[in-house]
Amino acid sequence: MKEAFKFQFIFRVMRISLCQFLLVGLWALGTAQATDGQAQALLSKKVTVDIQEQGIENVLGSLEKQVNGKFVYSAKMIGSERKVSVKAAQKPLYKVLDETLKPLGLHYRVTDNLIIISRSDKSAAGAATSIRSRAAGYTVSGKITDVSGETLSGVTVILSYNNLGVVTDINGTYSFTDIPDGSYTLNVTSIGFTAVKKEIQVAGQDVQLNIEMKDDILQLQEIVVTGGNPKKKIESSVAITTINNKDIQTRAPLNSTDLLKAIPGLTVESTGGDGPGNVWVRGFPQQGGYIFLGIMEDGLPVLPTGFNSIPSVDQYYKTDLTIKNIEAVRGGNASIVMANTPGAVINNLSYTGADKTYGKFKATTGLSQGLYRLDGNVGGKVSDQIRYNIGGFFRTDKGIVPPGYTANQGGQLKGNMTFNFKNQKGFVRVYGKYLNDKVQWMLTSFYPYDGTGKPTKSGNFDMVTQSLATVDTKFSYTDASGVTRNYDFADGIHTKQGSGGFQFNYLLDNGWEVNNNFRYQHTNRTVTAGIPASIITYNGSTPYYYLDGSEVGLKAGDRIVNVTGIGQQGKDVQIVDYLDFKKSISNHNVGFGVGIHQFNRNDGPNYNFSYQQEFKENPKRLLTSPTGAKITATNLTTVIGDTRTLSAYASDEITLNPKWRLDLGARVDNQNVDGRRPFYAFKADGTPDYTKGAGLTIAGYTDYSETITNWAATAGLNYKINNQAALFARATRAYNAPTIADYNATAYDPAKIKKRPVYLGEVGVKYAKNDFSLFASASYSAIKNVSLSITVPTISSGNQVLVAFGSTRTYSAEFEASYKLTKALSLRWTGTLQDSKYTDYTANTNTNSAIMAILGDTTYSFTGKRTERVPVFNTELSATYDYKKFNIYLAGNYIGSRFTSPSDSYKLPAYVLMKGGAGYNFTKAINARFWVDNLLNARVLTEGDVRGDQFRNFAAVEKGTMMPGRTILPRSFWLSVSYEF
Repeated sequence: MKEAFKFQFIFRVMRISLCQFLLVGLWALGTAQATDGQAQALLSKKVTVDIQEQGIENVLGSLEKQVNGKFVYSAKMIGSERKVSVKAAQKPLYKVLDETLKPLGLHYRVTDNLIIISRSDKSAAGAATSIRSRAAGYTVSGKITDVSGETLSGVTVILSYNNLGVVTDINGTYSFTDIPDGSYTLNVTSIGFTAVKKEIQVAGQDVQLNIEMKDDILQLQEIVVTGGNPKKKIESSVAITTINNKDIQTRAPLNSTDLLKAIPGLTVESTGGDGPGNVWVRGFPQQGGYIFLGIMEDGLPVLPTGFNSIPSVDQYYKTDLTIKNIEAVRGGNASIVMANTPGAVINNLSYTGADKTYGKFKATTGLSQGLYRLDGNVGGKVSDQIRYNIGGFFRTDKGIVPPGYTANQGGQLKGNMTFNFKNQKGFVRVYGKYLNDKVQWMLTSFYPYDGTGKPTKSGNFDMVTQSLATVDTKFSYTDASGVTRNYDFADGIHTKQGSGGFQFNYLLDNGWEVNNNFRYQHTNRTVTAGIPASIITYNGSTPYYYLDGSEVGLKAGDRIVNVTGIGQQGKDVQIVDYLDFKKSISNHNVGFGVGIHQFNRNDGPNYNFSYQQEFKENPKRLLTSPTGAKITATNLTTVIGDTRTLSAYASDEITLNPKWRLDLGARVDNQNVDGRRPFYAFKADGTPDYTKGAGLTIAGYTDYSETITNWAATAGLNYKINNQAALFARATRAYNAPTIADYNATAYDPAKIKKRPVYLGEVGVKYAKNDFSLFASASYSAIKNVSLSITVPTISSGNQVLVAFGSTRTYSAEFEASYKLTKALSLRWTGTLQDSKYTDYTANTNTNSAIMAILGDTTYSFTGKRTERVPVFNTELSATYDYKKFNIYLAGNYIGSRFTSPSDSYKLPAYVLMKGGAGYNFTKAINARFWVDNLLNARVLTEGDVRGDQFRNFAAVEKGTMMPGRTILPRSFWLSVSYEF
């Protein structure tokens, strides 16, 4: 009855939310109005241009950036290499086009926001979908569809006879009339699809040719906005991966981190469930988290780059239906896009409304775990100048490995509204987000070691499918000052966040585009979790008791788990403001900007606790006395400080000629951190003793103010062989900066906070033609003096930190390839090959007295060892099969062997992870999808003892010894139903 009541309650909440979304959508639909005079408004828009002796393509590119339109033409047909000089200040677009194109024998016409350019023809018709030639003849016509049979409007169709061009209408049709006998070429292009080239023969009769366009899986012709001026991927000298909304729905990621597996160059661990994940970029060393990867929402960072698990950036944003597409910039230009981000930048771009009302709602259930989730997103326009989008999600989830309570619960609501200026020179967009989400942090468990690196069972306990999270979730602690704090492990990681901001975009009369993006964000978070630290064997004599005082019936040989509990509370306030200026000057696309990112963090009091529990699924906590302490506090930490980063950056994209493009970029970041560093003892002379490990009493604080200036610079060269192929090369000098976590460490030593330069070089190739696309690159990277602190659990003092620094170098190769095997079957293959090693890495225990008491005064050297948890090779091969109303998706990931720690003493074996799904479209609007994650139910360790394997001699470890580790998630089944309009 209780379960039935919960389900009914959830269903009612989902139904109410769905009704609210539908009402918003119907309201927007009712207020939507048609836009008249779009072509006239487009041609009347005033532009400024000053180009001397450059190709026509450069002129059109400069104009395109100043108007809400797109030029459509064949470079060969219009002779785009011809040099022209154009100078105009605030002239209507039609005058500039007339003065530029007519002397060259070129003609233009407008369809919607497309400006189609062809050779002049006095008898050319002005219809949108057909055009009449001078000579009498026959008709060439047809319909353009995608692989599912849906008609495609707005597709550019160019016929080689007299360079005629048309755009398909709403029914996907095109037509050319009065075409004489002869052999011609038909070129068909559209963003998001691979170009189609057809040879046709007109011989005494009309030609009817229907053309099917196939998805451009790598989207090399798509315009990307992250990392400089908007440009096609094939014209960029940056390694870029784009993931659109359709890709996201097909992949059906378990969480935001899981989605990043689609990006080559990243090594992704999402085995923490909806809790913090780990992402390595091109072999850069880290203990976990997102140290070298930056995450953005709509062009602004959601958290400064450089933190491990607390705070974890994947708790600050969530992937749902409001995301239109994702752009991932790897290496090189990432360091110019975002401060302290040498590895990669992931930019999540939201829907922002449209002329026509749209919407999608999706209900999802986890068939194997008691998950219920509702997603919704709607958008459209309120008037000709105002557009909107609103959406979000809510879910409740018992957990893929059930902890005995609700593991994940909560959701978010996001919205934006765009006000376009009547003069069509820009817009103001306001946006906001509210996130309230509680997730379980799935942590390590125990298995009997047998040397294979696989998670073997221990008696009746299976760490893959059973949770060691205690069901005795509630506890309290009263500190020395008499303040009592209450905790609940069922709260997990609970994030409450509110943010709001605006974007101002305007094109000045002198041709400069101004863009200001501002956001204020306030986050409260609590972290309550139990980390299994060690396991002991019961001696058969000491009595143990449950929390209610009843005795536990333990037998000799039973096992007891020592757990480190963490109870943390924190909050942060962020203010981010980027002001950018861009302009096309001759063959230069110049941009520069300034920014500020204020990150005020106040964490604490953060307590570590110790307790014991049973070794079984959903265990209870244990006491050695029926009246003993139910939990013992071991240490107290705080993180208090403000980080202010002032940035200045500039870029120049130089079109040397239609084939060669040179990209230059530079960034300077001035970082100031003001904070209070805790210490736990005084020396005999009354000065702070910074070697004393954290305890329950903070003896005092050392106020500090640290300022450091870092810089990054990059140069890239792109050679566009043709519209289907390009080569690129890039060299970059970037940096990795300390965070407040480095400065806050009690054992902080300013002499060890050295400059941390990062050096990167890469070359690559891009190719897309007909059924095949390829994006591949090879790179070298090196990083110096990066923070590699090690967290070491202790029984009496909780988690202690061993401060250390190191350097690495990495050789890597990455690729994305897609191939349309048949009309219905598409293949996609991505992979990363990398050789990453430490060139300098030592750790000395004498920096922390609590650790030295256990391990002695010892120096550990990991120089020459492989970077931990980074495989030499990982790859994914996926297949998508579309047939009429059916869609089938199957993917296999191969993850190569890797070491658990920098000592290279314990190697985990390679493994294969499969997932697959099938969808069915009942109508154009209603779709159902079923999928399976970990299809073959692989049993694999993703990590070993990250807090101990560095110091362990595995040659002396006996088989059967209980070892800590974390595994991939077990097989799970999912079902969703969606409605789209």
